[in-house]
Amino acid sequence: MASETFVRQLRDLMTRYLPRIPCEDLSPDSHLTYQLGLDSVELMQLLVLLETECGYVLPEEALSAGDLERVSDLEALVRPVAANDTVGEPELDVKVHCVVSCLCHPIKARGIDHRPLYFGVWDAEVFVDDQARLRYHDEAVDHGFFLTWFERLYGAEVSPWYDPALSKARNIATLETRLAQRKPREHLMVMLDLYRLPERENRFQLNPFPHYVLLENDADPDRLWMWDPDFRWEGSLDRRRVLHAVESPAVAGGVRLDTRHLHEPEPEAVMAYFEVCFQPTDNTLTQAVEQVVRRHLPGGEQPLERLGAALAELPVLAIRKYAYEHGLAYFWRALERPADEFEHWCDEIEALVKGYDAVLYRANKVAHTRTREDLARLSRRIAEQHHREYRVKRALFHAFNDWRKQRSNRGSEPREVAVL
Repeated sequence: MASETFVRQLRDLMTRYLPRIPCEDLSPDSHLTYQLGLDSVELMQLLVLLETECGYVLPEEALSAGDLERVSDLEALVRPVAANDTVGEPELDVKVHCVVSCLCHPIKARGIDHRPLYFGVWDAEVFVDDQARLRYHDEAVDHGFFLTWFERLYGAEVSPWYDPALSKARNIATLETRLAQRKPREHLMVMLDLYRLPERENRFQLNPFPHYVLLENDADPDRLWMWDPDFRWEGSLDRRRVLHAVESPAVAGGVRLDTRHLHEPEPEAVMAYFEVCFQPTDNTLTQAVEQVVRRHLPGGEQPLERLGAALAELPVLAIRKYAYEHGLAYFWRALERPADEFEHWCDEIEALVKGYDAVLYRANKVAHTRTREDLARLSRRIAEQHHREYRVKRALFHAFNDWRKQRSNRGSEPREVAVL
């Protein structure tokens, strides 16, 4: 429980620097997102202010916006009362990539190994817009890569039901027809704006929040059944509200998945997909972060004080790195390697994901202090992210090669083994 002094300090900071936040009724139990309405950028700004204005020392290794829910959590972060004990820490509710999660839903339901499909996620496309802001979504986004490999790996058939040349009303009419005619083992993937469904989780406080889900008719004609595999949620929602979310001008897209003939992926297809996805000398996300920082440096095209806001969507993208766990687990199990080695790399991947929280924090601090020292700390953090990801990639690559050698020894894959 936060102390009265800490709450008073927090109220003072919010009044001076974040006047949008309603803090009259601030209490130790106030929820930072749902009651105070702090988005990820404002939360990072608040952490910077606690350090620069109040003198608290924040342990960067503990920085994670996802772990901070209430005012009392904030004080626990800046005033740790005991050494952190990670034994028994609850499993993180991993959200990685909504398109891939939807595609994996029918695969998992059939008891087929879905992990290879995640190979394409760890370095999936990210965007930097014309205002030098990092984006996880763009109108130009093309999910054809994942849809094509979903077909090649698993034998599914994918066809679009959404036509961008038609109006929203026409597309929603098509969706209604598809829902009524849906056959067993057919799934309708629909892009909607999750911001328009406040009854659903919007932990990242994004507006709009483009997101893919699976829809089907409910027994009640006034409701729709939603499968949201990325957020591990399913349930019945008011039909009009769901279609209102589909109507959002921020979203456009949908495909039909015919999964009648799903099968286990052939090793040759898995090898080909891995080789397409694996980028040994590039770290897509960290390089995009570097680009954003570079364009906000003094003399650049964007003011430095906007750097933190420009990286606001970094937490949404950072969780894609958990896809490395799927890749390692796939090869590790086939090679029958020790579990403790796998756990070591899971810890390394966890550190990689959490490292982006520290990058975001450092970016917000540079935007606030504008000092060379803080810019240098930010640069070091980014460099550490590169080094850590390359270590993970080397481990993954060697596991992949050993798996391929194993198959070659069985006489099934007489191919050259790739080199890193």
